[in-house]
Amino acid sequence: MSQLIKKENITVIIGTYQKDGQEKKKYRTIGEIVTMQGDDGGHYQFGETWGPHGVTSFNVYPQDDNQAAPPHQQGGYNQQAPHQQQPQQNYQQPPGPQGYPRR
Repeated sequence: MSQLIKKENITVIIGTYQKDGQEKKKYRTIGEIVTMQGDDGGHYQFGETWGPHGVTSFNVYPQDDNQAAPPHQQGGYNQQAPHQQQPQQNYQQPPGPQGYPRR
């Protein structure tokens, strides 16, 4: 039976505030990561993030040879080459219909 090793919060800085004349950071917890020990004695991690669109679960895999891809994926999906970021285009959003505010 697997055993819980630890749970950790995932937090981000969302701003700053003043307290006693010093600037402090304001944090928000956006998820958690869980470390477990399996029956074979090995450790593994998983977690979830919480956002405006619901909960997203994830697994953590060790990096091999400086690659961030998970080990062999199952389910019939082919491994894809890493996405190359394209240079940013100067795109202007067309004006919306008259009388409707933009979002």
